[in-house]
Amino acid sequence: MADFVVLATADWDHPLWTNKQHTALSLVENGHRVLYVESLGLRPPRASTSDGLRIVRRLQRMLRPPRQVRQNLWVWSPAVLPGGTKGRALTLNRGLFRAGLAFVLRLLRFHKPLLWSYNPLTRLYLALNNFSGSVYHCVDSIQDQPGMPSALIERGERDLCASVNVVLTTAPELQRRLKPLNPHTYFFGNVADASHFHQALESDLPCPDDLATVSSPRVLFVGALDAYKLDLEMLEDLIRRTPQWSYVLVGPIAECDPSTDLSSVLALSNVHGMGVRPYRELPAWLAHSDVALLPLRLNDYTRQMFPMKFFEYLASGCPTVATAIPSLQSHRDVALLCAPSAAEFEVAIQQALAGAGPPLALRLERASQHTYHQRTQHMLEMLQQLGLLPDQMRCRVAPLRSHAPWVGLLNSILQRLTVLPFAMLDQAFMALNCRRWSTAVLRFGRRIVPWNTRLLERLARRAVALRRWDQAMALFAELWCDHGTVTVLHRLLFRRGARPVDVDDQIALFEAICRTDALPLVDRRYGQIVLAHRALQSRDRAGMVRAILSLDQIVIDLEQDSGTWVCQRPNRANRAKQLISCYSTLLRLHLWQGDWDSLAMLGQRVARFMDRFDPAQIDQETSYRMTRNLCRALSIDIIFAHKIQNLDLLSAAKIRLDRQSTYCQDPRHEANPAQENHRVFAADLIKVVAEIEADMKAGTLRSSSFSKFIILLLSNKPPGRSEVAEYLSLFPWYSFDQIDQDLSLND
Repeated sequence: MADFVVLATADWDHPLWTNKQHTALSLVENGHRVLYVESLGLRPPRASTSDGLRIVRRLQRMLRPPRQVRQNLWVWSPAVLPGGTKGRALTLNRGLFRAGLAFVLRLLRFHKPLLWSYNPLTRLYLALNNFSGSVYHCVDSIQDQPGMPSALIERGERDLCASVNVVLTTAPELQRRLKPLNPHTYFFGNVADASHFHQALESDLPCPDDLATVSSPRVLFVGALDAYKLDLEMLEDLIRRTPQWSYVLVGPIAECDPSTDLSSVLALSNVHGMGVRPYRELPAWLAHSDVALLPLRLNDYTRQMFPMKFFEYLASGCPTVATAIPSLQSHRDVALLCAPSAAEFEVAIQQALAGAGPPLALRLERASQHTYHQRTQHMLEMLQQLGLLPDQMRCRVAPLRSHAPWVGLLNSILQRLTVLPFAMLDQAFMALNCRRWSTAVLRFGRRIVPWNTRLLERLARRAVALRRWDQAMALFAELWCDHGTVTVLHRLLFRRGARPVDVDDQIALFEAICRTDALPLVDRRYGQIVLAHRALQSRDRAGMVRAILSLDQIVIDLEQDSGTWVCQRPNRANRAKQLISCYSTLLRLHLWQGDWDSLAMLGQRVARFMDRFDPAQIDQETSYRMTRNLCRALSIDIIFAHKIQNLDLLSAAKIRLDRQSTYCQDPRHEANPAQENHRVFAADLIKVVAEIEADMKAGTLRSSSFSKFIILLLSNKPPGRSEVAEYLSLFPWYSFDQIDQDLSLND
């Protein structure tokens, strides 16, 4: 189960539901929790009744906590100024929205949720790194709608696409336009709530009273009646040419386009304007109509849209006549598509009324293949592969069942208050060196307040300090499985100062972590890497053999995982980075074991990995952070090229190193927060490899270039004379005379 924040551009209660509401519901149906954030207002409000009523409703809601509209689904109306996208208004909106969202997430106990945004100006309001991942779902070309700040939206959308993990599009033209901005741009066309509209096929579905008075044949349009996307001139011409047909228009007028004027159309005797009807009633309107109509314009907006009504019409079984916009071209076999001309629409409607259109079975089958449930499942599978959803082995945190969101905040306060007396007693007994009493106090506290994670974390740290490994693992598992936290575990894994001082204790601790299946897989894998480095540190040959066996299996698993090559998880959680860490650790293990055959095979594996790997496909920050270890792993072939004096092998390895070095020098990595300067390391390594290449071409074998290379490869800091001697002695073809000479140069 994951937590999602859906940043919408439509209010939840809008009568015409779109992708935003349906996707939020589908995410909940797939077992996730969702906070639906209502529209921030992309455009300034207009002096209209509809905008005025919307502002009044927003003012009533913005000071309220999020309301729960379904199990695991909350709706929140943020307090922002509509259209405040620049200057002081933007500064105010950004501050209000960030503070409000942080408060609401705390109330609902959403921890590092995944952002699913429909707003192209998202980056004006939010920092994406506050979320576990980010998705931009582009459903139409908003900048081409009337009244929108087009230039601002265009810039904001380009910036957003380049920054999010994933871009989802609903029309082929949107896919074509946005794909160059993000390698993870995927097309998922618009769909329908097929089960809802299938109700139109029920024989006992009564005809709406207003429709029953309209003579047949009935030609129906359902949706917003706006001039910017509907060809109203063509529609009026069509209606005048066919007075024998009744035209029924269901939906709001001028919803987005204030220039829309339907007075001349509505004045015609065979036109019946029915206004807005509830979503639940729409199947009945379609059931008792003869043809469903989509009279769209051909313009920049419609070329980049996929009308939601299309599959709703098909699912109802009503024959469909529509303008042949680009996104519908692949569905010519299930609908009558034509140019936006009255003559062509008239012919197509006549065909539909005569039963000469696509067969009903084919229309229904196509609709059944395009449902929200199916599309959301496919989207979630894609997000899972990219590493943006939790692993299957994850915490079993129960969803918040209360309708009162303040329960989350109250829980946080109670956590702090209830742990305080036990923590104070613990410190007092520890100061008196009464460790047994101190531990007894914490255990007693656990029985009194078993839900207090702060107390459990304190007990886990105490179990580690007392070398009670099994007890510590049980507490780590409880913290992860029941409370979803691995804070203490990560401190032990990734902060050397938090680990036991004694190396044997460290080994016992990490062996316990690796065999505890209830802990996250990524942490157990890093436990194996830490064990390998402890074996290297203590020169434990048996431990090295065990580490090689364990890391080899991890490498096989990661190489076979298609998600490794596109993983969007950050830093240590990234599968590609895990694989590179295993490669570089195995390099050291094989060197210390003197297993040259295994090292050669590892070099081949790394070369195959690099030939397939595109660093731009994984999380951007991580693709930079892994440069040092990747360059070290790629250096295996440099070792063997020097060993057998093979310039071709050296050249191939140098090309692969150059690829990663060039990538990490890209300006996009300027602000990367990594502590190590990976650019300098890559540049230094390339420089030394060039010296080795020059020496090999000149036939100069007694050069210090190789020793410089080995020191870069194996040392993270300037080594002493004894360390250099130990490193160089690992390479038996390198003469002791040369080692002595290199040691003198190093001094």
